[in-house]
Parts: sequence; structure tokens; C-alpha cells
Amino acid sequence: MLTDLGVRLMATDPGFVRARMGLRVTLTAALVLACLTLVYRTMIPLSPAAFSAGLIFAIQGVVSIRDPSASARLRTRLLSAAAGIGLLTICSLLSAQPRVVDGLFLAVAFAAVYIRRWGQRWTAVGMFAFMASFAGAYFRPHLSEMPGIALAIVVTGTAAHLVRDVVVPDRPVGDLKRALSGVDHRVGRVAALIGEGGREGWTDRRRHRVRLAHQGVRDAMGVVEGMLPDEPKRGSATPGATPLAIELFDLNLALESVLGEALAQEGPNETARRHLADSLRRLARLRRRLRRAATALTEADLASDVPAGTSTGTKLATPFWNDDAARTAIQVTLACALAMAGGMWLSTDRWFWAVLTAFLVFTNAQSRGDTAIRGLGRAAGTAFGIVAGMVLATLMHGQFAPSLLLCALCTFLAFFFLQVSYGTMTFFITVTLSLAYGLLGNFTPELLVLRLEETVIGTGSGILVSFLVFPQRTSTATGKAVAAFLKDLDRLLQAIEERLDGNASDWRIYAISRALDRRHAAILSASRPLGRTWVSGARRRSVRVGRLRSAVISHWAHRLAAASIRRVVDPPALRRELARCRGAIAAVSGPEFFQRSATLPRLASDRDREASAGDELDPVLAARAITHTLAQLLPESAPGAGARLGRVPGSV
Repeated sequence: MLTDLGVRLMATDPGFVRARMGLRVTLTAALVLACLTLVYRTMIPLSPAAFSAGLIFAIQGVVSIRDPSASARLRTRLLSAAAGIGLLTICSLLSAQPRVVDGLFLAVAFAAVYIRRWGQRWTAVGMFAFMASFAGAYFRPHLSEMPGIALAIVVTGTAAHLVRDVVVPDRPVGDLKRALSGVDHRVGRVAALIGEGGREGWTDRRRHRVRLAHQGVRDAMGVVEGMLPDEPKRGSATPGATPLAIELFDLNLALESVLGEALAQEGPNETARRHLADSLRRLARLRRRLRRAATALTEADLASDVPAGTSTGTKLATPFWNDDAARTAIQVTLACALAMAGGMWLSTDRWFWAVLTAFLVFTNAQSRGDTAIRGLGRAAGTAFGIVAGMVLATLMHGQFAPSLLLCALCTFLAFFFLQVSYGTMTFFITVTLSLAYGLLGNFTPELLVLRLEETVIGTGSGILVSFLVFPQRTSTATGKAVAAFLKDLDRLLQAIEERLDGNASDWRIYAISRALDRRHAAILSASRPLGRTWVSGARRRSVRVGRLRSAVISHWAHRLAAASIRRVVDPPALRRELARCRGAIAAVSGPEFFQRSATLPRLASDRDREASAGDELDPVLAARAITHTLAQLLPESAPGAGARLGRVPGSV
């Protein structure tokens, strides 16, 4: 029974990635609070600003610092601590000039967003700097309080480093294998539901259950892909993580095909049932292949050649007015200024909540639709959190230990859901604050309602600026993601051509394949707002076609990469097909990828029992499949282009 419970937990949170995040934040916050309380009682009296800065930095130290190695994380912590102490010191020196501090707050907001262009390390430093200026503007510490605040920041950094690297460390191979077990469990669940529907008939309830289970597979696969290295470490042997990524992607697309066939059945159809049975057997075969690839994983397979803090931002040669990083920084600064004005009009003491909301709704947002989704999620989470917080704070009044335990539980749940739902995270954070106010004796319903009002002001400011200042349409962001995807696809085809000439290594082909995976994930992320309920049904259908089209192309690109590193039977035929494919890529633009309602692409099952593994690894077939999928987007393509391909086992 305990084993079954463990499997279910792994299926809910593959690799315990989210549980580890929640546990790290909770333990770090608890350890910091305990250490600062001990310092307060035995050494020096710490100010409320010191306690607050310690807790704020405790959370940021876990969430923002994501360097791959312990030494890199230590360097980032030192830089972040220096930025935090420096800004708090400046705020304390300017405490007599509040308007200057407010102006500094806005300047730091701009800088914190702009330096994200230099990579993950500076993103973390920017977040620490912003939260330090937030604490400085809110608490306005005196210079005499700075030694205690600096001590609190040092204690926080030490506690965060201890929890992250000693108490709850990463174990990459074991974590990935557990995550893959979770994926396998979820895929098995979908297959079982499909089998049940095939035997007993499809009802609306069964369709809903299988779609929910399929979404669980997608979530689990997203977690696994995030655990794979961006670029495998160079070496003479084939990188182990990249074949695993190929197997994972093939399994995902095969599951999509099985699900489509199952849900498309109408009434008793013996031929359709036989085809579905063949597809389920192919799915089972791919699951076994994935397990074998997972079993063969080693630490070396998960090593990456991407150094810590590598920049992924725009080049400095870009003019400032055309620089995406600069535009986003300007948007955030204007939104914070607008939220500051509205927040001050509502409350001279609590306006910081509005500014914090305006800043955070732009975090990881790619378009104005993305910003609106994050803003509305934060407002809804705050509203529901206030209702729950009022009830819990009233019930827990005067009960210190239960309230403290409930605070810890809500903190854990908030960061457990951080990667899943921003609104759910906000809900639990609001409940935690309600309980904390109750513990401190400051709880009032009016205070929580004021928090909601300030949150609405911050949300409105962020959405307004995103729509009026340098607006980035979701379709534009999606088009850019598609253009980058097609560019990397062309790079892959070029590398395969060079390998035929003996000028490209297997490692380069695998590295570009992983880059193509990231581009595909970027398409899914950028187009996410277009699939929301407020979008027209026709638009949602076109988005679904475009997303599935990118999945099909990625699948065949993986098959082409895997086949091209083996002995190619007919190099001239492959060269001709690669040339056709590259020509099709050059003729396709990003908007066409979603706007044209061509035949929905999909991966067919093994309907021919004589289909062999060699067919699946035929590079000419794979390149022709990509060309066929792209040809659907070209108005001048001949009717029935690629029709012969449709009769080949395992084709689109």
C-alpha cells in the first residue's frame, strides 16, 4: 500500500520537483525565523525591518537563485546580498527624503528588469535588489538599524545555502528517474482509460476523465524536459540525455495519436478498434523503450556545457528603442509608477502592495495576453485567499502553535503550486499573511480588503501599461517563437547536410535537437493565452492546429536526427529531400503556422503489422514528412502533395 501511495505521489509531482521547492522555502523561512529570534533574544535587538528583510530574502534565495552548481549559487548569493545591503543602506541614508526613496524604488525596478538580459544570475540579483528597495521604501530603516539588517541577510544567505545544498539537495539522476516513473504511471493511466472507453463505450464523463489524465501527462513531461540539460556535455560518446529526450517526445506524440483515434470513434467499428489496438501496442513498446533509456542514465549524461550565468538575452548592438529588455523595463517602471500613484491615493501606508503586484505580473510574461492572465490570476487568488484567511484567522485566534503550523503548511502549498498556477500560489500566500497578521495581533478584515484593493490597482496598472505602452500582441510573440523554431529546424537540416560531407559531429546534431525542443516549448508557452475561454472557438481551433503542427515537425526532426547519425543508405536521396525541406522552411512565415486551417497533422499508428523499426528511422521518410507538413502551409503547393507519404507506415 505504501508503494502504491509513493507511485501516486510521483505521478502527481514527478521527481518531487514541486515538493522540493515548497519544502526548501518552508524550511529556509523557518530556519531564518528561528535564528533571528535567537539573535534577538541573546545578542542584539533586531528591528521589524531586519526580520522582514530576512524572510523576504529567504524566499528569494530559494526561488530566484537557480544556478546549476553549489559554487555558482554561492557567488550569486554573495552578489545578491551585496546588492540588498547596499540598497537598504542607501534607503536608510535617504530616510528623511521619502520622495527620493520612491524615485529610487522606480529606478531599481527598471534596472532589475533590464539586467535580466545578462542571464539567470543577474535576474536573481535584480530580484534581490528590487525586494531590498521594496523593504527600504516600506520600513524606512534608520542607519542604526543597518548592522542588524546586514546580520539578518547574512543569516538568511547561510540558511538558504545550507537547506539548498545539504538538507534538501538535488540528486539529478535519481530525481529524473523518479520523474520518468511518474510519466510512465500517467501514460499507463491514460492507456487504461482509453481501453476502458473502447470496451464499454465513450461517455462525456469518460472523455472528460481521459482529457484530464492526458493533461497530467503533459504536465509531467514538462517537468522531465526541464530536468534535462540545455546542451549535453561534449564527449566522444553519444550524449545520454538527448536520446532520452527523443524517446520522451516520441512517447508524447504517440499518446496524442492514440487519444485522437480513441475519441474519434463513433459507434462499433471493428476496423477502428483493430487500429486502436495496434496504436496501444505501439504506445506500450515506446514506454518500454523509455524505461530502458532511463535505466541507462548516468551523472555524465546530465552534465551540461552551458556555463552558469550564461546570457540568453538580446545583443547589446540592438538599438535601445528596439531592445525587448529595455521595452519591458520601461513598461514595468511605468506600471509601478501608476500603481504607486493609485496605491498612495488609496492608502499612504500600504501602497507597496500595488507596486509589488504591478512588478510581478510582468515576470515571465511574454505578451499583453500573458500579462493579463497573470494579473487576473493574482487578483482572483488574493480575493479567494482573503475569504479563506478571514475564516481561518478567526478560527485560530489565540492558538499560537496551530496557527504557526498552518502558516508553514500554506507556505509549502504556495510554492508547491508556484510552477503550476500563479493564482493558486497567490491564494495560499494571502492565507499565510492573514494567519501571520493574526499571530502578530494586527488582523482586521479591513486590512485584508485593503490588500485586495491595492492588488486590483496593481493588476489594472500592469494590464493597462501592457496594452498601451509598447504593446506586444500574443500573436506577435507566437510568431516570433515560430520563426525561431523554424530557424533552428533549418540549422538542424544544415548540420545533417554537413555531416553527410563529414564536417559535423553527432554531438552537434544532438545539441541542435535539444535547442529545437526549447523552441517548441517556447511556442507552447507563447500561444497559451490564445487557448483561453475568452478567445473565439475558431481561433482556439487554429491555435490547436498550429501547436500540433509544431509537435509533428519536432517529432520527425527527432527521427531525422536519430537516423542521420547512423549509416545513411541513400545519401543523394536524403540530400534532395533536405534541400526540398529547407526550401519549404524558407517559404513559411510565422503567422501562417496558425492561421491556415489545413488538414490537422497527426502521427499515424502502426496500422500495418509488418511495419519495422527501420521504417521509423528512415531519414528520407522523416525529411519528407517535415516537407509534407510544411507544404500544407503553402498556397502554391500541389493538391495531394505528399499523398504517397500517407501510405508509408508511421508517417503523418
